Order: sequence, then structure tokens, then C-alpha cells
Amino acid sequence: MTKPRVFSGRGPGKGRTILRFSVLSSGSKGNALFVESDRARILIDNGLSLRELKLRMEAVQRNVTDLDAVFITHEHSDHIRGMKLLLNKHGVPVYATQGTFDGARRHHDPFDKAQCIAREDEVAVGDLRIESFPTPHDAAESVAYVVRCGSMKLGHATDLGSSTPTVEARLKGVDVLLIEANHDPDMLLNGSYPWPLKKRVASDTGHLSNQTCAEMLSVLNHANLQKVVLMHLSEKNNRPELALNHAHRALAASPVPVEVARQDRPTPLFAIQ
Repeated sequence: MTKPRVFSGRGPGKGRTILRFSVLSSGSKGNALFVESDRARILIDNGLSLRELKLRMEAVQRNVTDLDAVFITHEHSDHIRGMKLLLNKHGVPVYATQGTFDGARRHHDPFDKAQCIAREDEVAVGDLRIESFPTPHDAAESVAYVVRCGSMKLGHATDLGSSTPTVEARLKGVDVLLIEANHDPDMLLNGSYPWPLKKRVASDTGHLSNQTCAEMLSVLNHANLQKVVLMHLSEKNNRPELALNHAHRALAASPVPVEVARQDRPTPLFAIQ
């Protein structure tokens, strides 16, 4: 892992450190996660139009102009669709792997003002430490992130077709886990997707099923886990109650609150401390 690069953020905070987050949108039509501390505000991915991003940030009483950085997981359009206009209008620093930048150019959705990170890297933004690690997905150089603030850790892992020892090691011990629960295998198999797309989604480099998500939750559950958020649910091949049932069974031994992130509206601004 390289030495963290430091971006100054917004100056010293006062009092107890609190990490807050809102999933602004999650799903195949656009993804964006907002995370803040007392000294920094970042996005992970932005697949929303600038207008929609502004509306959703305003819904949690935040403003696009306050963003200090954006971190990209991979180049698929539902994760970067809004980046070019956001950068042109607001000049927010953006971080992604070289493969992600190159992939965005190949897909005719390039964005500039970019700073390359390795698949295993660390960047400091104010009092946040954002750590990247590789994920198994059919993108050029996809990553997931752990965001640290003092002793607190938020893990964000979507768009991965399977778990790996690296993924589980990096997510181990997080206080909040945002994890993909994309599809129900039976709904996917019997649904309207063409067969090649079904194979892609269900592959080890596609998207996590409810069952695989639950298996990961049973491994990653621990006494200090404060919240789980199920991410990137398919609107055609899943239902929130199915994903929740699997998650609750996996976490049955502990009273961890489980939320489902939505495509059509942001979650509340949750706080962990």
C-alpha cells in the first residue's frame, strides 16, 4: 500500500468525531454514496445527473458545492454517468484506478481532472482515510472502499460477483457494512433478461445474489457491527423482502439493523460514532 495522499478538507473539527452517510441512489439506473465527517465530505461513485445529485443531497440537507472529493469504483455507466458535468461545473477532485479512467474513455464517457490510485491504495481527505481494494467484477480495474475516521470504519462493496479472501479481510471489523444483494437466483433464471445477460449477472465477476450476500454477512458479522445496508438490488430480479429475509437469517444471532438502499430516493443521513 502506498503512502496516503493528503487533501486538506475543511479544517479541524470539534468534539466527538461522528461519521455520517447517506446512500443517495443504488441500482442499475445510478449509484451514489455520500459520506462525511466533521472535516470532509466525499462521494463514492456518481451515476446521477447533476440535477438529480443536487436534489438528493438537498434531501439530506447537504450541497454539491461542499464536496471535497469523489471516489469511483469502476467505469460502468451507472457509476460514472454524472461525473463529467459534476467536474466541469464544480471541479471536485476525483480518484479512480488507471483502468477505470481508461475504461471510461473507451465507453465514451471520459472525465478529466483525475488522480490515479492503485487497486490497493489509501487517500486522506481531511480526517477521512479512504482505502481501496480489488473486487471481482467484469470491469477493467474495479475496486471497493473502506472509509476510516478515527477508529470508525465504513465498508462499501457492490458490483462483485463473488467474495474473495481480500474482500473479506478488508471488510472485517467495519462498523457499517454497505454490501450488494443484487438478485434472487430463481427470479433471475426465470426473468426477462436474455440468456447472456443472465449468465453475466450470475457469474463470479457479475453481481452478488441474496444468498451469497448472506453468506458474507455471516462471516463479517461481529459484536460491534452497527448497521448493514443492502445495495444495488435489481428492480427486475429481486424484491426487498427477499433480500432482507436472507440478511436477517444470516444475522440472526445479533440485533444488527438492516436497511435496503433505494433507486428512487436517498436513505436518511445515518450517523455512527
